[in-house]
This record gives sequence, C-alpha cells and structure tokens, in this order.
Amino acid sequence: MSNFIQHWPSWFILIGLILLGIYTMKAIKAEAKTFLDESYLVQFHNLCLPIPEWWTIVEQTDQSLKFMRTDTRYDWFARFTWHESTEEKTLPDILKDYIETQELDYDKDDVAIETDSRVIFRDPKIQEYLQEVIRVEGKASEKIVDRVYMDIVIIRPLNEKGYFLFESRSSVLNGSLEGPFYEEALAHIALDQ
Repeated sequence: MSNFIQHWPSWFILIGLILLGIYTMKAIKAEAKTFLDESYLVQFHNLCLPIPEWWTIVEQTDQSLKFMRTDTRYDWFARFTWHESTEEKTLPDILKDYIETQELDYDKDDVAIETDSRVIFRDPKIQEYLQEVIRVEGKASEKIVDRVYMDIVIIRPLNEKGYFLFESRSSVLNGSLEGPFYEEALAHIALDQ
C-alpha cells in the first residue's frame, strides 16, 4: 500500500491508459458491428461498393476510385480500378506484373493467397458474375525501403473484356485499423441492378 501512495501519479497514469485502451477497443468493435448501417453505396462500373462513411473519395474517374481517411493521419488508402483489356493474360500474371510495377516484396512467412470467390464475397450473384479472382495480402517491403501492409484483389468478370484491381495499402501498423473495413466492403459488393 505504501508503494501505491508513494507513486500515486504513476499509478494514476497507468490506470488512465488502461481505461483509454479499453474504450478504444470497444469503439473499434462497435464500428465493425455497424459497418453496413454506417456506410454509403458508391457505384463503380457495374458494381455497388459499400463504403464506410469515414472514407473520403480523394480521386474519382470512370476507371478509378481512391479513398482515404481525411479525418486522421493514417498512412492508408484504398483504390478500386477497372482495366479494359483484350489480351488473355492470366490473373496470376497480372498480379505478378502489378507487384513488380509497385516494387513489392511480400514477406514469405506472412502472406495469404485466396482464389475462391466464395471466401471473399458473400453475395451469390457476385460469386457467379466473377469468372476468376485472386487475392494476396500481407506484409511487404515497398521499393526496398518502406514496410507496408498490402491487400490486392484482382477480379475478372464473366463475359467482359477487362478486370478489376482493388487494393488497400497502409503502413504495417495501420493495416489492422482499416483492413477489416476494406474486407467488409469487399464482402458486401453487389451488382448494380
């Protein structure tokens, strides 16, 4: 007890930090549960993307959408692009070319690859519409210097000449903050009716 009395300012700060941590965890958990309620739909090509209300469109063309959080200083963005293409390149080759263009070197022990649309998307109509999908996510070195968390999804729709490339790029630390919302946005993509 005398130890507590002697160092009461330090104990007060420690308890305050613990309470702040608990509050932050509860706030983040609440955001994940209310994702669909707190998102808006953005039409892109022939898809409807559910976007969290705290993501801001910072670039928009017919072929590309880029989102960032302008309310924070997170080192994060999400980009959704459509690429017209008549050549029959495989998705693994497109992914390989993109990774080389971005000068990414994924950590071999911390990378996940998925090719089953049923794992990524919840809507059965989207699963049928997508002819092929490949997703790679994990920690990587970018241009040898920067450490990043990259989540890249490439999708080839059925009966269309082209492919979608979606990506979420963040610093390694910030990947755990916006990454779950990027995954939820992907999971709830729907066809524009």
